[in-house]
Amino acid sequence: MEITEEEKKKAVINEILERKVYVKRPKLANITQIVFVVSSQNPKPDLLLLDKQLAFAEFLGIKSLIVLNKTDLDDKEAFKEIKKIYEEIGYKVMETEAKNQKGIEGLKRLLKNNINAFSGNSGVGKSTLINGIFEQDMTQEGEISQRNKRGKNTTTAIKLYEIDENTYIADTPRIFNVFD
Repeated sequence: MEITEEEKKKAVINEILERKVYVKRPKLANITQIVFVVSSQNPKPDLLLLDKQLAFAEFLGIKSLIVLNKTDLDDKEAFKEIKKIYEEIGYKVMETEAKNQKGIEGLKRLLKNNINAFSGNSGVGKSTLINGIFEQDMTQEGEISQRNKRGKNTTTAIKLYEIDENTYIADTPRIFNVFD
């Protein structure tokens, strides 16, 4: 049976690189940028968790990008304040409306030439952002629980998506565990 070039690209390990960065949970190696996705509501922003994750990324020497998603669901003043706080201490912060494709092109530019890992609470829109970047359904999008206004953990495994030759996205099933 002949293996096509497309199958080879998807199923063959061509090279094993030395680990420069290793994250224990979720298990990831050699990522160069973590994209911390925060929503305005449903679920509400957890800035203490974000601070812990930013410190963890700094400790590992990984670039951080903060994406404030679902900007259409909140009054703009709350997000402006969050954006101001993090930009003043040196973080790149951008606003998106994944469902409406707003901010996606800017996000693509900031992902360029990186191995990116998306992190954030369930329901913040990580999968919706990834689908927007690819302009197709690459990942399953979940619903927000009407009972507790939280996400329902739709992503269950780490998946690596190639945007172009030097740009990748790792979709992760949970937030980065900063306590391991």
